Amino acid sequence: MLWRLVKMPFRLLTALSKGMLATLFVLALALAFLSVSNNAVSSRMSDIVDAISPNLSIRSQDARLLAAETDRADSEKNRADAAVAAAGDLKERNQALSQNDDALNATNTALKQQGDTLTQANAALTAKVTALTAEAAKANVNYLGRTIPVAEAVSDAAQRLADRAIKTAKQGAAAAPAEAMPAYGVPLIAAVTAQNVQDTCAQLRDLQGLNAAFNPGQTVSDGGVCGMTVPDANALWTAVHGDTLALWQRAQALFAGLPALTLPDWWAPMLAEADTVLSPMPLVTVRP
Repeated sequence: MLWRLVKMPFRLLTALSKGMLATLFVLALALAFLSVSNNAVSSRMSDIVDAISPNLSIRSQDARLLAAETDRADSEKNRADAAVAAAGDLKERNQALSQNDDALNATNTALKQQGDTLTQANAALTAKVTALTAEAAKANVNYLGRTIPVAEAVSDAAQRLADRAIKTAKQGAAAAPAEAMPAYGVPLIAAVTAQNVQDTCAQLRDLQGLNAAFNPGQTVSDGGVCGMTVPDANALWTAVHGDTLALWQRAQALFAGLPALTLPDWWAPMLAEADTVLSPMPLVTVRP
């Protein structure tokens, strides 16, 4: 009996707890049904939950989700706007490059056409020059009293000048050592000098003949060379016996590098000895 009395409060408490749980469960179901089916009830319930725990309410969660989605949408929109702007800039640059490329192509075409025109003009001029050269070569001129083709006249004059220049150079080189011999070289110097003047006069006459063939009425001056009087060996030796220092100074005015002249003691005896051997000076001429 005592045990039953002790257990009775616990049984009553257990029965009461089950009843309260059942009642709370029924109320929860009713509230959930009302929240779903009635916006006003749902709004009111949300207000109550917000008041109790703002972070746990559906409205707060929805607001946070909406704010996050809004931020994400703004970010995507900004990225899209930036991409559109970049695409527009690339389009403008591409258009500018395209226009520049068209301009370069047009310039290149114009230059190519100009180059083709110049090439054709050059070819025409080359052909004309060739024809004129051939025609001129066939033309006749009056050269040294003969009527001959231009090419023959030029060739003859060139060969004459070349032959004479070669001969003069060889004679001068061969005579130089002998010309350096005291006293004995004087006649040789006179002969080589006379021959050089004669050859120079002949070259000037050839040039005059060639010039007259192409420019009738015009003359090439010989500068007095063809009428020049060349001193012979005796005249040269007499000049050496005379004012030797003045003679040397005149030479220094014409040629650079000549040293100052100081006559040694043996100069006068040497001239006297040479007079006994080479008096008069022999007449020397250049062999043909």
